[in-house]
Amino acid sequence: ANPQTMASLSFSSLVSSATNLSRSVSALAASTDAHLRQLDDEQTDAVDRIVQPPQRATFNSAAQRAEMHNRLTKQALAANAAGDIAEAASLFAQASGLDPRPTTILSHVNMRLKLGEYELAAACYERLLAGETLSETAWYIAAARHAEAL
Repeated sequence: ANPQTMASLSFSSLVSSATNLSRSVSALAASTDAHLRQLDDEQTDAVDRIVQPPQRATFNSAAQRAEMHNRLTKQALAANAAGDIAEAASLFAQASGLDPRPTTILSHVNMRLKLGEYELAAACYERLLAGETLSETAWYIAAARHAEAL
C-alpha cells in the first residue's frame, strides 16, 4: 500500500479508537455513581484510605518526605518485580502517606488489583477517574485497569 493509503487507514483507526474511548468514558461515568452507591461504609472507608491517604509524615520538610517517598516507591517497584505483591502494596501505601502523588496512589491500587481485590480496586479506579489529579497517561492506565477489575 502507498503511504497516502496507510496514512488514511491510520487516521481512520485513530478516529475509531477515539470514538470507542469516548463511549467507554461515558459508560464509566454512568456506572461510577451507581457502583459507589453500592459500597457499604467499610468499603467506602477503604477506598478513601487508598485514594486519599491520611498523612503520616513525621519528617519536618517536604524534601525529607519526598526523599522517603522515593525510597519506598523504589522498594515497592522491586517487590512487585520480585512477585511480592502484598509487600509492594504496603510500600506504595506507606509512600502515599508521606506524599500522596497520584501515580503512587495508582500504583497502590494496581497492586490491590493484582492481589485479587477487584471490587476495592474498581471503586478506587472510579474515584481516581472521577477526580482531576491524574495525568492523561495515568488516566488512560486507570481506565484500562478499571476495565480489568470489573
